[in-house]
Amino acid sequence: MENDRTSRWAQALRLGCGYFILAAGTLALTRFDGGVAFLWIATALLTARLTALPAREWGPPIAACFAASVATSAIWGFGGATVVPLATINMLESAIGATFLRRLVHREEVLNSHRWLIVFIAANGIAAPLLTAVLAGVTVSATLGEPFLGNALHWYNGHALGTLAFMPIFMLCMDGQAARMVQRMKGRKLLEMGALLALVAVVSAITFVQSTAPLLFLPMLPVVLATFRGGALSSAASIVILTLIGGFATLNGHGPVALSDAPLGARMQFLQLYIACTMLTILPATAELQQRAQLFRRLSESEARYRILTENSTDIVVNIDRHGRLQFVSASIRQVNGRDPETLIGKPVSALLKADDLARAQTLFRQIMDDPEMIGVQEFRGKTREGEDRWYETHSRAVIDPAGTVTGIVCSVRDVTHRKAAEERLARAALTDPLTGLINRRGLDEELEKRLASGAGGCVALLDLDHFKQVNDIYGHAAGDEVLRRFATLARSSIRDQDIIARLGGEEFAIILPDATINQAHLVCDRVRRAIGDARVRVDDNVIGITVSGGVATYRGHQTASDVLRNADRALYRAKNSGRDRLATAA
Repeated sequence: MENDRTSRWAQALRLGCGYFILAAGTLALTRFDGGVAFLWIATALLTARLTALPAREWGPPIAACFAASVATSAIWGFGGATVVPLATINMLESAIGATFLRRLVHREEVLNSHRWLIVFIAANGIAAPLLTAVLAGVTVSATLGEPFLGNALHWYNGHALGTLAFMPIFMLCMDGQAARMVQRMKGRKLLEMGALLALVAVVSAITFVQSTAPLLFLPMLPVVLATFRGGALSSAASIVILTLIGGFATLNGHGPVALSDAPLGARMQFLQLYIACTMLTILPATAELQQRAQLFRRLSESEARYRILTENSTDIVVNIDRHGRLQFVSASIRQVNGRDPETLIGKPVSALLKADDLARAQTLFRQIMDDPEMIGVQEFRGKTREGEDRWYETHSRAVIDPAGTVTGIVCSVRDVTHRKAAEERLARAALTDPLTGLINRRGLDEELEKRLASGAGGCVALLDLDHFKQVNDIYGHAAGDEVLRRFATLARSSIRDQDIIARLGGEEFAIILPDATINQAHLVCDRVRRAIGDARVRVDDNVIGITVSGGVATYRGHQTASDVLRNADRALYRAKNSGRDRLATAA
């Protein structure tokens, strides 16, 4: 604990020495009209330090810098009764600026976003220097009788410019960002940044050592170049270089500003305006570049994660443009589909789909384009490189650019062939009688509904095994089951290829005979009846003979399935009541 306190005071002492040097330099060089300094850099140093510390640790830095401010004001400043008030105002300015930055953009890096830049300018370029300029003007006017407006204006200009120009580079150095930036730079990049800053210095020197041509526009080119190529550190350093060279030359009567016949104070104010305009041109560009660099880093990280997922996933990731062409196909398609992704780029999406499903896919893609928030889930069929049919499930959504425009569709494609096969097996099982292998009552209803919906005509027959209960009672249920299986086999071999036979339950069966007249249906069903009557079923040592009765009815598209089956059932009971082993037709 004691070591920490000692370390904090040692750091504060070093900060106070730096503050003293900067304050002494600006007071000695820029108080040329007897008022406040025209350029003030010391506030930038203290504010940068306070921004990096929690408020509970501000005491030592403020105390050290307060002492330095008192000393410099006493030696090079107004002295007398203004020393303590002006030192207090200086501390207040740094505290205000640091408070705004810590509260609003504390977790953001220097010049890393437009939000940071706006808060930085508003707090340290407007609010803090403006408030303290009023307080300083009142102090100087009240204690020394100096003009309020002139001193307040000079205070604001000098403090705002000094803080805006120097605080970014101080912050970059104090929190280690500058060191990290330099460490991340490779040799060539580091040499490039050094060359660019040297170019800024040379061009600035050329501009300000001569007093014959108005070349103030000239440093803008290397400063912009350094900003775009070197980032935040290069941008902040360029502004410092330009400010130091321009300020020193102007103070000594050199440079384009010296072409004016105005007093030195007015020329310095013009230089401040020039540097302020340069900063307001460069700093937003720096923030934008930093934001884009950060976005690029996030995109690179996202792409790396995305590539790991796509290259190690069994799902296929596909990007499709607005015209239905494949822009990207993940490497997993080799494993799933057997195709080479590079050979598919630029081809239409139909290259992956069966022709029968292409219209559904195009409809889905249009819906997603029209409703970008929609996530489309659909199943399609496709072929592998070997020509094997496969089922694929796709989850698709729109790709939207920053302007909100839909630029294409991204799809996650999964092979669901095994699942579809299982579903088909379950569906068949749900529609199949497990004993005979025929379709069951549910399957018959679905098939009959389809026939009626198509509008085509035909016939339906209901068949019932005669005296089947006696077979179960005499020979047992195992024998009864064998009789039912034997009936199903004989009936299937006796009907037409397009006919459909079903077991409704127990010993009752039905046959759908599409496009058959009543006479044709009667002939087919009679063939079944005779085949059953001629057959004998051997079970163990027993030989079982059976007969069948049936009722035949026609159907048309305007009827319901229940009406058709009811008519056939009435005909069946007429056949049974007439002696069995015979057929009857509905009236």
